[in-house]
Amino acid sequence: MNPGYIASAPPLYVLHGALALTSLVSGTAVMLVTKGTPRHAMLGRLFAGGMIATALTSFGIETAGHLSLIHILSIITLINIPLAIIMRRRGNIRGHAIAMVANYAGLVIAGGFAAVPPRLLGQVLFGH
Repeated sequence: MNPGYIASAPPLYVLHGALALTSLVSGTAVMLVTKGTPRHAMLGRLFAGGMIATALTSFGIETAGHLSLIHILSIITLINIPLAIIMRRRGNIRGHAIAMVANYAGLVIAGGFAAVPPRLLGQVLFGH
């Protein structure tokens, strides 16, 4: 592990990573707590907000001067999070749960792709 890469990274990359990590932690926590409780709702809001912010910041991160296929997940997230919230407000708890788990899975998948060198997370975790 080489956290020195983070110090030399562009601020947007660091922000994006911090938001993704916040989403990962809050998403894990929201799935572990009792559903329908104030704690679940608070963690869910943190997860949803973190996911939206993570998706938005991703558009400032380019590979070889252009957006990459991984940005499709960002577009899906920007559509799916509001839909999941609408489902919850309309009482469709099952649809809400499925949509939010899908968002969490997308986050984990994107993190897997980001952990491959030469991407910054891959450099932090594995070096060159």
